[in-house]
Amino acid sequence: MEIAAADGLRLPLVFNTGGYDSLEALQLPDGVIDIYMPDMKYGDSALAHRYSHVRDYVEYNRKAVKEMHR
Repeated sequence: MEIAAADGLRLPLVFNTGGYDSLEALQLPDGVIDIYMPDMKYGDSALAHRYSHVRDYVEYNRKAVKEMHR
C-alpha cells in the first residue's frame, strides 16, 4: 500500500475486519487506511467463546473499535 500510494494511488482504502484485532495490528496501517469496517458480532464474551472460540471478545472488540475511531 505504501509503494502504491507513493506511485500515485489515490483510492480510499477500506479495512474490513472481524473486529478481534490487536491494537498493534491496527496501528501498523495508521495514516494509510481511510475507512474501517469492523464486525461487532457479540455483546457477550461468554457467547463469543461458546460460538467462535475466542476469549474476551467484547473487551478486544471495544478496544479495537476505539482505536479505529481514533
